[in-house]
Amino acid sequence: MSVLLEAKGVSKRFGGLVAVDTFDYRLERQSIASIIGPNGAGKTTFFNVVTGFYKPTTGTILFDGREIGGMRPNRLTRIGIGRTFQTIRLFNNMTALENVLIGMNHRLHAGVFGIGWLGAIVRPPAVVQEEAMAKAEAMELLDYVGLKGHEDDLAKSLPYGLQRRLEIARALATRPKLLLLDEPTAGMNPNETQAMTVFIRRLRDERGLTILLIEHDMHVVMGISEKVTVLDYGQKIAEGPPAEIQRNERVIEAYLGRRALEVLKHA
Repeated sequence: MSVLLEAKGVSKRFGGLVAVDTFDYRLERQSIASIIGPNGAGKTTFFNVVTGFYKPTTGTILFDGREIGGMRPNRLTRIGIGRTFQTIRLFNNMTALENVLIGMNHRLHAGVFGIGWLGAIVRPPAVVQEEAMAKAEAMELLDYVGLKGHEDDLAKSLPYGLQRRLEIARALATRPKLLLLDEPTAGMNPNETQAMTVFIRRLRDERGLTILLIEHDMHVVMGISEKVTVLDYGQKIAEGPPAEIQRNERVIEAYLGRRALEVLKHA
């Protein structure tokens, strides 16, 4: 299986703070992988580097064989990197349909929200046709993520779990090759978490996506990931299949502390 994303010696420093420290990483196409670690380990910082919100201090990042380190987020969206955020970032006073349409705006020639005043008044056939096609695609995505019938609801009025799904629908509207999900089950009850886990598998299996997760729910991580990478203080301390990571003493120590590790060893 070929590599879609590769980081080589990537570091990100904020003054004297090293958030990510000479991190090497490879992500195979159409795989599901997770990055885990204690709070402050550097997980979201790495996501922000990959998606252009931060420029790497050192190292290189290759996406589909192309160097992307330092590219702006809008350019990375165009070449196939989509993401969601730890804290939901929807346009709260816009409808679910409008949120998804915004996600596809960058790839439309006429532009759903960018046709200009003349196009808005004259509305040539090309604009009308493209708007209709975009709306049909957005409706299909809403149906796919479980939001059929909610297209006219304001984003802020949706239940929390549906807001998470709407954020994924907006990311899918960009037609990504790689989808980065930052804590997709955070704040969900067990039933919602299980449904989201099944849905993430569907995204890979049915749409051919490569998916990289940050997730604190270890049941989700171990149940869905083919590879788990563990960060602690910005450094990779372990990487491998879930069963191997669960037995790794450095991982247990990072999460629970040395004293807890000794208790577990003598239990």
